[in-house]
Amino acid sequence: MFLGEYEHTLDAKGRLAVPAKFRSQMDKGAVLSKGMGTCLSIYTLERWEEKSNELVAGLTSDDLRDFERRVYPSACEVELDGQGRMLVPAKLRAYAKLEGEVTVAGVRDHIEIWDRSAWQTYQEQLESESNKIPF
Repeated sequence: MFLGEYEHTLDAKGRLAVPAKFRSQMDKGAVLSKGMGTCLSIYTLERWEEKSNELVAGLTSDDLRDFERRVYPSACEVELDGQGRMLVPAKLRAYAKLEGEVTVAGVRDHIEIWDRSAWQTYQEQLESESNKIPF
């Protein structure tokens, strides 16, 4: 399970240091893709396959086609270098508006990468709606 929130910075080459607590869960590979909203999602390879199967199961052929065309062409397998960094491709950085300061959030079965100010704004919105959260 991925838990926690970490502040990091993308370097000039678009590399991101993955939080140490998440690295061991990614040792068998991971997939980076567009997320819901203006963020990126990282799934382990195993969870990526499971999630893909779950999502496509209930879609009609037109919805499935649109989903596949949105998600799969921009997705990529990622590997960590010796320093625990991964390269975030330029197109995905542009999609999520990632330039420098980012927040890396553990979201149960995946990791999300957000522009730090967008994450803070989103969290403030969630706090204002806190009566809808079951905890």
